[in-house]
Amino acid sequence: MKRFTILGVLVVLLATVPAVPQGATDQGPQSAAAAASLTALLDRLHLDGIAAPDPEESGRYIAALYIPESLLLVVSAPYPVPAAIDKRIAEGQYMDAYLDIQGQANRQGHFFVVDSLADGLTPVCESDHPFDSTTINGGTTVSYDGKWFTQKLTEEDYNARFSRDDARYARLLKVLTTALNRKTTEP
Repeated sequence: MKRFTILGVLVVLLATVPAVPQGATDQGPQSAAAAASLTALLDRLHLDGIAAPDPEESGRYIAALYIPESLLLVVSAPYPVPAAIDKRIAEGQYMDAYLDIQGQANRQGHFFVVDSLADGLTPVCESDHPFDSTTINGGTTVSYDGKWFTQKLTEEDYNARFSRDDARYARLLKVLTTALNRKTTEP
């Protein structure tokens, strides 16, 4: 009888544990450390944003708007007039660069992250806490609140999307951190 009771308790416990993408449980989301590095640097330099060209794709830019301990908004998108954004970046007009990139009407190739608490993406938030989200090509937003079923996703699709978005977001944050570090060490 005890064997079935213990088994029943284990089944109930496993059924109530929120879904977490594979790999996220071992070391946490990839973007957490990258977000911590970037926000620490932004805090130290008293900046509310940063922008940089994407080194992997000519004409694509990455920009971030930062509200300390509260929010990190990051956008990655191609920009039709690279010289204009390059000028803003060179002059340190990061907020204007962010607004220009984010404000484009054409959302093709657009990747937007809302990182609540500016601590990297998390696949599941605690109740009554803000959740993170991503939007691709101006399309459907995926809210990382653990409620994949309300978003018409399967659990596998939700976990796969989280893994892809987290890796992509971590890369974007590292590009921005590298660009900011470069600016602080240049003569």
